[in-house]
Amino acid sequence: MSFSRLTLGSLLLPALMAFALPVGAADTPFGVTLPNPNIPGYNFPEPEPVILGWVNNQPAKSSNIYLHGWGLWTSLNMPSGQSTFGLKNAPVYLTWKSKQELEALTVESVAANGEKAAKQKPAPRQLSLGPVSQHLKFGIRTTLDKAVKAATSTAAEAAPVPAPANGTTPTTPDATVFETVSYSPDASQWILQGGLFKLSTFKALYAQNQKEIPVFPNTAVSLKPVYKVISKNGGHLINGRYYAMPAWPGTPEVTQEIIDNGFPEQSWNAGCVYVDIQNKGPSAAKGTDASCKVPTPDSTYGLGDFVTIPVTADNLSQLKVDGLDVAVGDTLILVAMHVTSREIAEWTWQTFFWTPDPANPPTPSDKAVAAARPLGQLKGAPAHYAASFAYQMIAPNQPVDGGNNVGKPVIGYNPYLESGFNGAVFGVKVPVIDPATKVAWVGQVGVQTNCMTCHAMATVAMAPGAQNYYTTNFWIGRNDPLYNGTVQADFLWSIADVVGSQQAKQNN
Repeated sequence: MSFSRLTLGSLLLPALMAFALPVGAADTPFGVTLPNPNIPGYNFPEPEPVILGWVNNQPAKSSNIYLHGWGLWTSLNMPSGQSTFGLKNAPVYLTWKSKQELEALTVESVAANGEKAAKQKPAPRQLSLGPVSQHLKFGIRTTLDKAVKAATSTAAEAAPVPAPANGTTPTTPDATVFETVSYSPDASQWILQGGLFKLSTFKALYAQNQKEIPVFPNTAVSLKPVYKVISKNGGHLINGRYYAMPAWPGTPEVTQEIIDNGFPEQSWNAGCVYVDIQNKGPSAAKGTDASCKVPTPDSTYGLGDFVTIPVTADNLSQLKVDGLDVAVGDTLILVAMHVTSREIAEWTWQTFFWTPDPANPPTPSDKAVAAARPLGQLKGAPAHYAASFAYQMIAPNQPVDGGNNVGKPVIGYNPYLESGFNGAVFGVKVPVIDPATKVAWVGQVGVQTNCMTCHAMATVAMAPGAQNYYTTNFWIGRNDPLYNGTVQADFLWSIADVVGSQQAKQNN
């Protein structure tokens, strides 16, 4: 099967040419397009040669990558001028359609009329959150799955820590997170009008000897927001007021224990942070509580230190959390978000996670990344997050086709998404050879991963014996034999998962 990149001139569905991509921020049936944050030196979309110039001239140009990622984050969190999920002037990212919403539209309408259907049948929006899908894939069950079950039990069923001497009510830190996936307006249209959530589309592409779906426009962005749910009546509150959650300690040394079990949130060893649910504003805190027993001023944060979604009577019916009965008075706090844009062929990858002291974040972030935050434009709760970037798989960067694994790995992962991955998650592990020492490095677990490497394998297996794999951190050229018998999903696992689920049902 020959490899060729699909362009607008060779699309499976000519209807993809019918819509005009938005240029600036605008209200569309699929949400608000990215606004201009007016950050000096930041442009979106940035031409691919410019971004590759940064990638190929590091560390001198690393700050450009950092600024670009922070620019995307700033834009996503800017006020949209639109009310959604009961929030007036909600952040831009919340106006975007979710994977579940696009699945519903795909079922309701033919792909070529996706935009028309969205305009004519505006169903009430739903924010559906579930356990992190990555933790459940390929039949793998890690200790993270056990954490989900434990965290969704009642307060009476939970095993509290020993009561501290000062008489405060003990609690169990909440080690559970819930995710969703959403897409920029143009990416949503691309999916609907291209039928990219349909197994039939992949079958047609494979029959035409096409190795990948029509690639997204360079303005396309996909997100994976990750939340914790603070329940006012849940089992993770001290004295009914202080919500406890583990604090990320930074990238650990990889031991046999981590290879066997990963490094899930309940294993983090940096103590706890607390959220005062009665404080709607920010705090002055920057620390953690090593004992995980007693909230202190320096380990207690306000809701204003997080991007939040308060649960109200207005939005209760729109919020669905798998395994939890969300109630009025609860709060969803954003703890992490993967952000990827198709400004380059392999997409840009930046991931954000909440951190107690954003000016001094733990690895996989660092002070240089934090110093690049555009604090003149990035204000309030969104400035309380750390970032990690993966604009290449290894250094030096390799060509799109071919290339080799001589260089050094580039680590880029999110503690709330990948740290729990043990060695069994990854089906392919390729050594990266240091050119100076000739020593081979092999990524084995989640804290050694690279977003770009992993998403390069977002495929649907079409031929007998073909497989898709989770991968850690090494170079994969787009013509690699790993892709034999598959159709590539342009780096989006969410598409591969939707279509793969249809395929599994058809085969059963």
